[in-house]
This record gives sequence, C-alpha cells and structure tokens, in this order.
Amino acid sequence: MKYLIDLDGTLLDGDRANKDSVKFMGELQKRGAEFLIMTNSIASPRIIRERLDEVGISVDTGCILNPIAAVNIYLKANNISRAFIVGSKSEVEQVSVKNDTENPQAILLLDFEKENLAYDGLQNIFSLIQRQIPVISASGSTFYLRDGLQYLDTGSFVNLFESAGGIKIEILGKPSREYFKAGMTLLNEASKNIVVIGDDWRTDSNGAHGAGLTSVLIRSGKYKRGDEKKCSPQKTINRLMELFE
Repeated sequence: MKYLIDLDGTLLDGDRANKDSVKFMGELQKRGAEFLIMTNSIASPRIIRERLDEVGISVDTGCILNPIAAVNIYLKANNISRAFIVGSKSEVEQVSVKNDTENPQAILLLDFEKENLAYDGLQNIFSLIQRQIPVISASGSTFYLRDGLQYLDTGSFVNLFESAGGIKIEILGKPSREYFKAGMTLLNEASKNIVVIGDDWRTDSNGAHGAGLTSVLIRSGKYKRGDEKKCSPQKTINRLMELFE
C-alpha cells in the first residue's frame, strides 16, 4: 500500500508532533513505504518540510503535496496563462502562470491571511467576479486549527464570494477529486492501493471516497465524536501506530 497522510491535525498539532506521529513516520520509512504528506496549506513545500523537521519528522520536499500541484494542472488544461492571484509572494511563485491584476483570465484564491486583505481588496475581487472572470480556489476549508483555536481559512471567503456573486467556485484543494488525482499521479499508483489518513471527515475521508481511495479517520485535530458516522471510513483510529497492529 501507498499513503496520503494529512499534515495538520494528523501529523502535527500546531508546532508540536501529534500523538505518535514521529514514531509512525519513522516506522513507515523503515518499511520503505511510499507516501505523500498532503495539506491544504499553500505554503511552499520547503516551509512545510521545515515544520516537520522541527518536530523530528524528516522528509524530502518531493513528498509534500499541496493544492498548487492540482491548480497548475488545471490552469494548463484550460489554457490559462494569466490569473489574479491572491496569496503571498512565495505562494504566487509556485503558480505556473503570470500574476495579472488588470486583465486576468481567472481569479485564483490561495491565501487571505498573509495577504491580509481589507475591504478594498475584497471589493476588487468582487468587481472582477462581476465581469464574469471565473474563480478557482486552492481550498474549501472554512477554518484551520492553531493551538486549539479556529482561524478563518480560504473556504470562508469562497463562501462569501459564492453567496454575493451567485457563482460556483471550483475548489482544487481537498476534498476535490483533482487534488487526490494529483496525489495518485505523483505516487504512480491505482486508487485501490492508496490509503488516505486524516482527521477531517469532510476534506480527508470524503475526498478519498470521491476519488475511490481507502480512508482512515484519526480521532485528533478537527475530529469530533461521531464524525465516522458522517463519512464511513474503512477504519477509525486513536493513534497512527494502530495501522501496524
């Protein structure tokens, strides 16, 4: 089997290792199992690798899957060469097309937190939407956890623009099929041989099911009692090492 393993809430709890994740990743690597660490964060793989290094999990940047991989595939398939990109400089640099704020072919929503957009910035995006510029997003997650607190995530702004503009925004991060297909491509493996491990029944388990992958739900991070009844994972675990038992 090969693995797609969620980052925040599964391997990491803020700036700490989550439960037995260090031991689990060590055992996984010892067994020579192939894996990708998946995240809806659009921070560069280098930054994510450094976060993992700090807690004792050592991986190559090539083992990290973020939504921009799926975004770039989408942009190429749709012949899009210019986009209005909402995100930090390092995030914009990961995108394969030109950042065009005046005459874009699409609007790409990556990250609002680091951009720290005020009302004028949000209205500028809304004005482009009214010009019927299509919108795609790296994430549909409405919040993320940091040190036990919930922080607004890109999906909250997706909901805002969908409601105000009467539009449907294409989501290319988890739980989109495109995201998990990108993982399958990088692992070079059939869906039946890939296990997805995560704490979020919406983005991890449902995303896995939508792409025909096996899902494992861990009781940590975003997990709340009874979530397994909402997504019917193949297995629900308290700790990662249970997968080896």
